Amino acid sequence: MSVQTSVNQTMEQKDKTSVKELFQIKNFLYLVIGAFLSSPGYYAYLLGSEWLMLHISENRAYLGMLFIAASIPRLLFMIFGGIIADRMNKRTILFISDLTSGLLVSFLVALIWMDSVEVWHLITLAVFFGISDAFSHPAMNSLVAEILPDSHLQQGNSVLQVMQSISPIIGPVAGGTLIVTLGFKGVFTLSAISLMLAAWTVYRIKLQKEETPSDLPKNVLEDFKEGLKYGLQNKLLRTVMFVSLLLNFVVVGPLTMGIPLLVKDVFKENALGLTTLEASLGIGLLTGAVLLTVLKSIERPGLLAIGGLIAQSVLLAVIGLMPSHYFAAGILFIFGLLMQGVNIPIMTILQAKTEKKMLGRIMSLLMTASQGMIPVSYMVTSYLIAVGLSITSILLFAGSIMVIFSISIFLMKEIRQMSY
Repeated sequence: MSVQTSVNQTMEQKDKTSVKELFQIKNFLYLVIGAFLSSPGYYAYLLGSEWLMLHISENRAYLGMLFIAASIPRLLFMIFGGIIADRMNKRTILFISDLTSGLLVSFLVALIWMDSVEVWHLITLAVFFGISDAFSHPAMNSLVAEILPDSHLQQGNSVLQVMQSISPIIGPVAGGTLIVTLGFKGVFTLSAISLMLAAWTVYRIKLQKEETPSDLPKNVLEDFKEGLKYGLQNKLLRTVMFVSLLLNFVVVGPLTMGIPLLVKDVFKENALGLTTLEASLGIGLLTGAVLLTVLKSIERPGLLAIGGLIAQSVLLAVIGLMPSHYFAAGILFIFGLLMQGVNIPIMTILQAKTEKKMLGRIMSLLMTASQGMIPVSYMVTSYLIAVGLSITSILLFAGSIMVIFSISIFLMKEIRQMSY
């Protein structure tokens, strides 16, 4: 599949496009608008479902079950989602994902109107949302490479990252406001409408129909084996997947659990201090995505990504040593900015260097490696805290491990010289 011929002829020019010209590509514009509508709707649903669970049950264990119910099917189906993305029209996958999500939230709205919501309803919906994520994420990341040529992938990925960085801010804000003003009916109605509009927008993406490649494996198991073999044989892909696995194991648990613990136990601040730290990280992510959108190209994206990884690792190690939460907020802002300097170039390099027919599977392998280690990271961090280690020590240790690993990657010339 490819974009329309007239668009291809324009985009194959060597000159880098401006952001304005990027949005003149209708397929990409529809994808961005779809992401802008879908993500806030999803985050509004998440916030609403969490508060609704706390509202209908005094058993706080159900809140944990809500997260587990979404994360397990997301992890289990992620590989299969990548296989389907390589076999089907990716636009269709995104359309079905947004449409079914909107219908599920609409069903929840109906249950609320009938005053019939129970715990099992929310947990079941979480399972379906987890499955939907497993199919939509590989399709989204591989579709970008189909509707944009390699020379424009950096800006395209950056624009989508801007949308994804805004969504965790405006989604919960809108959701919380609607819960206060209109109740649960209001927040879930907004979520359903947003997801339905996203589905309609994504459906407007037009791709030229192509026949399924003749060399495509005939069954899912062969698909999986081929994708895994392709990933393991490519040094770049092996390195990226290993880095992603290690990052999510070493960093996610200590950082996610560390932020509230630093606020409460180290800086002795209240909930406002927690808001300050979390907002600083989010603003850093948004700023990094905007900067890489404005930059038309990066001459040495591999060097930027590895240098950013080293800097992130140092910041992770020292954040617990800051004298106040204001200094920590500054650290987190820079951390978020650097995170985009790592994620966007790496994603762009993968999209550019991977065969188009393998993109879905490679994206799903990468996400599976990432998602699979997150629960383990939480468990290990919880255990270390339970045996008496301070969060400052855990962050220092985690950051030090990442510094050593990042420097070893930096010493690999072929990795430093990675380009689009």
